[in-house]
Amino acid sequence: METSLYPQARQANILVRSPLKLNHIEARIVALALGCIHSKSLELPQIRIPMKRVIPKAKSGPVYEQIDAACKTLMGKVVSIARTNSRGKMNIKNYGIISFMEIDEGTGYVTGNFAPEIKPFLLELASEYTTVEIETILTLKSAHAHRLYWLLTSWDDVGSWEVEIDKLREQMVGTEDTAYVIFYDFKRYVLEPAVKELHDIGWMVGWEPLKVGRKVTKILFTIPKHVIAGNNGEPPILDITPKGRQKQSEQLTLGIIAEMPSLHQRIVARLQKLLVTDSQIKTVLEHLGDDEASFTKLLKSTHQLLVNYETKSKVFDNIGATTVNSLKTEFPGLFSKL
Repeated sequence: METSLYPQARQANILVRSPLKLNHIEARIVALALGCIHSKSLELPQIRIPMKRVIPKAKSGPVYEQIDAACKTLMGKVVSIARTNSRGKMNIKNYGIISFMEIDEGTGYVTGNFAPEIKPFLLELASEYTTVEIETILTLKSAHAHRLYWLLTSWDDVGSWEVEIDKLREQMVGTEDTAYVIFYDFKRYVLEPAVKELHDIGWMVGWEPLKVGRKVTKILFTIPKHVIAGNNGEPPILDITPKGRQKQSEQLTLGIIAEMPSLHQRIVARLQKLLVTDSQIKTVLEHLGDDEASFTKLLKSTHQLLVNYETKSKVFDNIGATTVNSLKTEFPGLFSKL
């Protein structure tokens, strides 16, 4: 069976901009699955992707297990489309993306079906949609870069995009991930690496944080125009049969790399060990805002206190209260809040 894999992929903007958490393999499968759709299709086609396109140089064993795990996860992915009706009431509809997937080691293909309910966001798109080049997006090495590529491309006709930081975080890592609630962590582990990948492929997007007081509340992106190749008549079909040695850019490392604990996680863990209450921890985090120097100061100032407490070299009647009093001394603005 011949496979039609077209050079471009499309989605309605409302789908592109909905919160969605994917890992790298899942993001590649989604991009390739969208590449199975002809721009003039009236019905959703079968998804049929060579496994060597999902993970270059695929071999039996763990690679199949990685792809299988990604397919199972994708079948459970849900995107929430929120709209406001004429009466100003919010309407939220939840859509599955993919309803069925199969991995055939014999043929070396991943096959599947899109969920039928997602059809309006993938077919007959006359306006408000985003087009990306498959080969370009597949050079990106992280899921965060995939998400940012889609998001920024959906705004490149405007040239800039101002977005609330909480909304951007949800769009890039989903609503269930709480690892990057401090801007410092989001910037370090998500935003800056993703932007660097875009720069590496020659798309020189820019960004700057916008603050209210000491807290970053929005990001302003400047977005150079993306040039999409024309496709008069029938879109050409990509040659997806591996030939000879792959390009170096395709030889991706897809292993999961364990991240260092985020600054937010370290602060919460430190204060929890010192028996500070959850409400007090929340107050401390809100007061510190996005000041990296203050985060470092807190960890440094409470280090010896934690050592004394855990080694029992000093007896504390109430370590939580002692910690709070120490924080009030180190951060005078906390005195009236804690």
